[in-house]
Amino acid sequence: MIKHLSNSSLQNLLLLYNRIWHEHCFPSSWQQAIIIPIPKPGKDPSNPLNYRPIALTNCLCKLMEKMVNRRLVYYLEHNKILSPFQSGFRAGRCTIDNLLALETDIRTTFLKRQHVVAIFFDIEKAYDRTWIYGILQDLFNCNLRGNLPIFIQNFLRLRQFGVKVGYQLSDLFIQEEGVPQGSVLSVTLFALKINSIFKHLKPSIKFFLYVDDLYISCSGDNMAFIERQLQIAVNKLTEWSILNGFTFSTSKTSCVHFCRKRRLHPEPEIKLCGQVISVVSEVKFLGIIFDKKLTFLPHVLQLRKKLDRALNILKVLSNTSWGASRLSLLRVYRAAILSKIDYGCTIYGSARQSVLQKLNTIHHSALRLCSGAFRTSPVESLYVECHEPSLEHRRQMLTLHYFSKILTNPNHPYFNYKQSRFLQRLQDARPSVVPSFFSRAAVFLHDFNLDTAQLLPNPVILLTPWIPHGLKFLNPFENYDKTNTASDIYLQFFAHHRELYHHFIPVFTDGSKTTTRSSFACVFINSTLSFQLHPSCSIFTAEIRAILHSLSEISNYPADNYIIYSDSLSVLQALSSLHRHSHPLAFSILDLHDRLVCKGFPLMLAFPAMR
Repeated sequence: MIKHLSNSSLQNLLLLYNRIWHEHCFPSSWQQAIIIPIPKPGKDPSNPLNYRPIALTNCLCKLMEKMVNRRLVYYLEHNKILSPFQSGFRAGRCTIDNLLALETDIRTTFLKRQHVVAIFFDIEKAYDRTWIYGILQDLFNCNLRGNLPIFIQNFLRLRQFGVKVGYQLSDLFIQEEGVPQGSVLSVTLFALKINSIFKHLKPSIKFFLYVDDLYISCSGDNMAFIERQLQIAVNKLTEWSILNGFTFSTSKTSCVHFCRKRRLHPEPEIKLCGQVISVVSEVKFLGIIFDKKLTFLPHVLQLRKKLDRALNILKVLSNTSWGASRLSLLRVYRAAILSKIDYGCTIYGSARQSVLQKLNTIHHSALRLCSGAFRTSPVESLYVECHEPSLEHRRQMLTLHYFSKILTNPNHPYFNYKQSRFLQRLQDARPSVVPSFFSRAAVFLHDFNLDTAQLLPNPVILLTPWIPHGLKFLNPFENYDKTNTASDIYLQFFAHHRELYHHFIPVFTDGSKTTTRSSFACVFINSTLSFQLHPSCSIFTAEIRAILHSLSEISNYPADNYIIYSDSLSVLQALSSLHRHSHPLAFSILDLHDRLVCKGFPLMLAFPAMR
């Protein structure tokens, strides 16, 4: 609804936001929330603790929260305040980062024939017990002053909520502590509050955090040393939790001793708040079950049960008399079944083939239901008919995709990770040990003849959220339909356009691509420059390279008025609205354009390029 407001209404809304920002006032209706309790699946509905609260807040408040949150996140990321070991709700990070860290530590320890003990903490009601004044203190320690911390203080103060069940709404209650549920700002404020937890751990302790899902681990040959180091770390975390208002659940916190040694060895005895942490044989961490031998068999078996229930949906929808079409069935399959198989497959894909094959039957049965094939139909024909690869090839593809994502993200904790020569020689001497993720990815690259390919890291560019970024371009033909407009009319309008901008020197760019090569050209008044690119480059890359090269050539000329014509509307639109996912060359064009303008080069971009 807000998107469809008129320009005058949007201006009034912006005026309201600016008054709230500068006058330090906050509407009382924005501080109220309606809680809708949703029962947790498989739990007793008569117990109020078995409900998940869903908070409904004001939409106008959410929009302003999003604007403030972008500024806060920019400040935290730009000043590197958040720890690189915190993966929750950060650009370029995901839960797989934490799973990768844990699996890599365990695989490396197995290779060395050592022990590794990991403790998985559970924070009781983490959001509801977050210390509000502690958040304000952390904002002050981050050197944040002015309107932003004042807005957050007003946002957190005097929060009220009411519970709605059916058509009945309870009285309003004051929320004295905790960050608001369902708020855009809550996640960032919670991440900032819990960020100091890493400062109390020794270098011998490895740790990763995804919002409130924390694990610590320690490895070595001596169990007494591991137990002593972890006990010191747990004591430090307990002291931190008391000072910051958090409470670790002693019943839900668990410990796993990962080891593949056959001989008997003592289990670790570590205490949390005076109670011994229970040692379990398997634990579910961020949706993946890790067992003590790291076979991932329990995870695959549980996943198989979930997929069997989801497969029943396809069986109902694939009825031959009234069922859905093949395209609809494939969409349901990809959304309800394949998405569950894909999650974490780069991690649990290291399991042995006899374990992974348990998922192939689900994949094949679903493809038969979607395509209407017989049971005797070859599996290879199912892949071709449904345009779906095998699960093994899909795991390899997702592994290489995630591996390339790490190598192109300089802020990733494993960006500079390289396995030591000692571990490489040890892996060669012990081929029966399952290699780590990076070793598996290197094998896949070699199998696909991609081991010589070089991946360039994406530039770390934090766009200031309070300034619009992008280059505007002229489009004199935007009101004309290409299919209903004669070419002579276009030529006349372009001639008229050139008369209006006759004092601008024209530069024409173009890119082309065939099955065997890619190239681009830049046409100046007295010269034409053409270059050939790598055959794998897309037409978009060729067009944007042409604009970048034109700017580079213009920098060698005396300062004058220049207008660059391009026939790629997609490139010009990409340059007009930059964001963190934009093409890397778009940021290079923006940087070079700004430097030329500062040197006295009036530059313009226009569509189309008619010569």
